[in-house]
Amino acid sequence: MGWIAFYALLAIGLIAAFALWRKWISPWKDARELADDIVEQRPPRKVLISGNPEAQLVGLALETLMDRRSELEKRVRESEASAQTILGAMLDGLAVVDERRTVRLMNREFRRMFDLAETVSGGTLLELAHHPIVDRLAAEAIRSQEPQRESIELARGPGERRELELSAVPFGENSAEMKGAVILFRDVSHFRKVETMRRDFVANVSHELRTPLSILRGYLETLLDDPDQPPGELRRILEIMERHSNRLNALVEDILSLARLESPGIELHLAEVDLPELLHGIMRDWEKRFAAKQLKSHLNFPGNLPRLPADATRLQELIYNLLDNAVKYSKPGGTVSLRAELAGNSVRISVADQGQGIPPGDLPRIFERFYRVDKSRGGEQSGTGLGLSIVKHIAQLHGGTVEAESELGKGTTISVLLPVAR
Repeated sequence: MGWIAFYALLAIGLIAAFALWRKWISPWKDARELADDIVEQRPPRKVLISGNPEAQLVGLALETLMDRRSELEKRVRESEASAQTILGAMLDGLAVVDERRTVRLMNREFRRMFDLAETVSGGTLLELAHHPIVDRLAAEAIRSQEPQRESIELARGPGERRELELSAVPFGENSAEMKGAVILFRDVSHFRKVETMRRDFVANVSHELRTPLSILRGYLETLLDDPDQPPGELRRILEIMERHSNRLNALVEDILSLARLESPGIELHLAEVDLPELLHGIMRDWEKRFAAKQLKSHLNFPGNLPRLPADATRLQELIYNLLDNAVKYSKPGGTVSLRAELAGNSVRISVADQGQGIPPGDLPRIFERFYRVDKSRGGEQSGTGLGLSIVKHIAQLHGGTVEAESELGKGTTISVLLPVAR
């Protein structure tokens, strides 16, 4: 009987201990494990905690904390993605540096400007940009807490230089913990190039106008001082004046043509051009010009040339300029060849001469306005210096490209490739 009572009491004690453990010990252990999972950012093995009310409340609070943390992390990821999208879309380079000029953030354009690999994640501004002015600008902006501006030049490959405008804006003026600067790098090489081209254009036009105007003015003064010139001398003066007035007229016409081609609102009157018919008509128009310089002419094209979608007037202007260039620099007795042929999905129109040729160093620049290979050339033989530039613009308006090949002493071939289908 005594043993039965003992076992009964033992069973009651075990049951009470199990109930105590389940209600007061196990819940807190589960709560600790849940808290550890949240801290370690592991998926929790158990979220709902049973047992005493206090443990249940703690479990609910930890679950709420976990949900809020997940939501916060999601927002942070979305913000980071948005920031990276914005930074990646920027056309300017951007770098964010701290007080020691260590780069904390950079965008893709900054990496491209300074040839940095995607694996490069940090470093000092001087180490990444390799330019002391950039580091000095950032240091001055952080020290003075005032925006700073500067321009620098970067060399990128042989013969390629770029100009960058830098803007350093400080932040953290009222913060003792975080100070630094945001630095913007804007590539203004294109704008500087356009500005230089504009200045050169004005200078070249002034120079081209000055010579014939000076000659015209000089002969006008001669006629005013002594109007009773001998008939032969008077005829010679008038012929020179006519020649230079024609040169002035040609220069003005070329400048106006180039201005129209470069205007944003220009429209092409496209039609299906019968290229063989157009080429035959052009060669007939140029027979007298060829004969005046004792040049032979040659026209060549295959029988399967397709109709070309083009502005016939502009296309004729393009070929006229190519022929004019070839005639000017051909030697008497030479041959000027006009050729058209299929080249993939394009038609190649080429004009070749047998002149003195163009040095390799000058060949890439012959399509620039007023560029001359022989700087000593003058008078009417030099032309206006705008013909090949007009050719390039007409080709580009048609979606085409221009090419040039030359060999010194043997001649030059200028080609235009125009797409068959627009």
